[in-house]
Amino acid sequence: MNYQELLHSPIIPSQIVPLTQKAAHNNVPIFIQGERGTKKELIAKIIHYAGDWKYYRFYKIDCKIQTEDSFNEQLIRISKENSLGSIPATVYLKEVGDLGQFNQSKLLDLVEDGFFQNGAEKKIIKNLRFISSSSENLKEKITQGKFSEDLYHRLNTLSVLIPPLRDRAKEISKIAQYILEEYSKKMKINKVVISNNVLKLLQNYWWPGNLRELEQVIIRSAIFSEGGNLMEKDLLFETENENNSFIAFLKKSGVKPSEFKPPNLPHEQDTSTLSLFIIELVHRIKNPLVSVKTFTQLLREKFNDVEFREHFYRIVSEDIDKIDSVLNGLLSYIKINTPLEKRNTVHFILEEVLNKHETQLEDKKIKIFKKFEKDLPETIVNDEQLRYILNGLLQYAIPSIPPSGSIGFLTKSFDLPAQTADDKKFYVEDGRQIEILIVFTGYKKPVEQFETVLGIPAVQKEEAIELELRLIKEIIQKNSGMMKFEVNEKKPRTLISLKFPIERRKLIYYQPVNV
Repeated sequence: MNYQELLHSPIIPSQIVPLTQKAAHNNVPIFIQGERGTKKELIAKIIHYAGDWKYYRFYKIDCKIQTEDSFNEQLIRISKENSLGSIPATVYLKEVGDLGQFNQSKLLDLVEDGFFQNGAEKKIIKNLRFISSSSENLKEKITQGKFSEDLYHRLNTLSVLIPPLRDRAKEISKIAQYILEEYSKKMKINKVVISNNVLKLLQNYWWPGNLRELEQVIIRSAIFSEGGNLMEKDLLFETENENNSFIAFLKKSGVKPSEFKPPNLPHEQDTSTLSLFIIELVHRIKNPLVSVKTFTQLLREKFNDVEFREHFYRIVSEDIDKIDSVLNGLLSYIKINTPLEKRNTVHFILEEVLNKHETQLEDKKIKIFKKFEKDLPETIVNDEQLRYILNGLLQYAIPSIPPSGSIGFLTKSFDLPAQTADDKKFYVEDGRQIEILIVFTGYKKPVEQFETVLGIPAVQKEEAIELELRLIKEIIQKNSGMMKFEVNEKKPRTLISLKFPIERRKLIYYQPVNV
């Protein structure tokens, strides 16, 4: 790569060129400030390779991922290759603001005195030139106590401020065309001309991702464009979620993409509509795969190029994410548009509650018996209330069951007998109910006069009933249900019967969209 030519290319803001040239011919510490995507690393490489140090080593340390150990290992490696200063080198500290306090202290010693502490040993490193960069405001981090003020001043002898792309709107036309020309040489992309309408859109967008975002939009659009001109429609070649600011901007500007809208498929949908849907889906998955294939074909001849390798990893990772996003969107669409009939809710909640109390049951070696009616109808009691009722009754029952005792659960549905005057308040229109029977060894008699299964009031002591049991009774009665107790002190055994009206409507639900 010819860094001297690159310095005078449209990529580099013209106002920082003189300062970058001066920095290239000095070995003072240089600090590069700019938003993410403004090509700070590229400026660091230009300073190194377009100046007096171009024949020396260029070490890059990504501070964002450095632990104390890994940072120490990086410095040890530089120390070994530096040979006490006989081999000069540039050390580029990417996102230096992300260094931890310990690493900041170690770096300050190195910048000030040319050594770093490795355990009990002092390692000398001389003849280093430091270039650091940050997309954050380090002065704010200093105020917050997150960055060393001494280190900041040591690294900031010469400062290069890269303007964001939104402040270079008049240059975007030249930048975009330059990107196309360069990548058409490197990656065999068709050389196309950017239409005036596209240029206006590019100039009016605010580019939060700066040059990196512009580069991705231009390259991918060019790959999938047809003909010799890059048109508005080519900017919308891929499926994007609504959070993508560039796609949102295009839509707001009146550009109409071929939106990915799966059609509503009724039960009697004609096959042509379904075919169009499948074709669109394949198209949306295939586009990123073409991009992956394009880059993969260049691996053999380009993989030793560090810049290409990093770009390859970024593009491929993003395209894989696009494919994953499309497939997740399809699954979400299927879920939210495919109603499922609600079935077996009582049994599901009962199993859930039993699992919650599994430890208590195992500790007392309590045996569990179940006899569930197949396809038990749904009840009018909502899920949360039913869960509260069953959980409360199990909390009531377990302390009463002796070690090695047992508890059983039976469910069934039945038609109500002829209505009596006493049953009027529990009457339901279709005359069907479900019953949940809970039987366990041992007993603990509630104080209120609950009617027993056999219709005989249970003998009870004069003591206050637990508040939770009272609440359970109220919930059941509000749902037109009944709760009955039968206590047999001789066996001993307790039986609890819960009866609820059957839900007459067909209940459906939609799956959550999280995949």
